[in-house]
Parts: sequence; structure tokens; C-alpha cells
Amino acid sequence: MRRFVCSVCLACVPAALALFPTTAFAQTEAQKLEQVERDNRQIRRDNADVRRDKADIRRDERNLREERRERNQALRKEERAVERGDLRAAEKWDARRRQEQKEINAIKKDIRKDRADLAKDRAERRKDVVKRNRDASKL
Repeated sequence: MRRFVCSVCLACVPAALALFPTTAFAQTEAQKLEQVERDNRQIRRDNADVRRDKADIRRDERNLREERRERNQALRKEERAVERGDLRAAEKWDARRRQEQKEINAIKKDIRKDRADLAKDRAERRKDVVKRNRDASKL
């Protein structure tokens, strides 16, 4: 069975499309402006996320310096105890130094995670700025 399409129907399609107003397909100026405003709000949120991530990194780096200071102090005390021949004190300072090193490793891991979050937030912000600029150019 063969389907037959009338040539008249094919000619009617463009005429039917011409009857629809073009505003049905295009955004109005108000809608374009609202989209740009939404994009601006998203960029401001992304900026706040970037600032928070930077502050987290600075705080973690400050904690890392403090933990390293404590670890190095425990190492010096351990070495002094070994020089004096006080092995019990040396073991105590060795255990403390090892604990400080575990904390240092945890902080370093946290810094790496925060830097990855910061990179993601910056990339998202860049995409939002490009989208906002594209939407604003249509105004």
C-alpha cells in the first residue's frame, strides 16, 4: 500500500506558518532582561562560593603551618631526649610527632579538596559569565 501526499498540502504548510506571529517563537525584551538578571544572580552566588573556598584554603594553610611547627618542635624534643639517653621521653615525643604528621596529612588532603572545589566554582562562574554576556548581547 502506497501513501500519497497531496502537493496542495505541502504548499499549505508555509502559508500556515506565516499565520503565526513571530513573537510566539522569539523572546520578548522583558524575558531577555529577566534571563540576564538570573544569570547575574548566579554569577554573584558563584563569586560567594569562590570567596568561601579561598577563605577555607587560607584557614587550612594556617592550620597546616601550625601543625608543622608543632611536629618540628616534637622532633627537636625527641632528638634532645635521645642525646640525653632518655628513651622513654624520646618514645613519647616520637608518638606525638607521628600524630602531628597524621594531622598534617589530613590537612593537606583537605587543601587539595578545597582547591579542586575552587577550580570547579571558577569554571562554573566562567560559563555563567559567557552565558550572561551572550544573553545580554541579544538585548
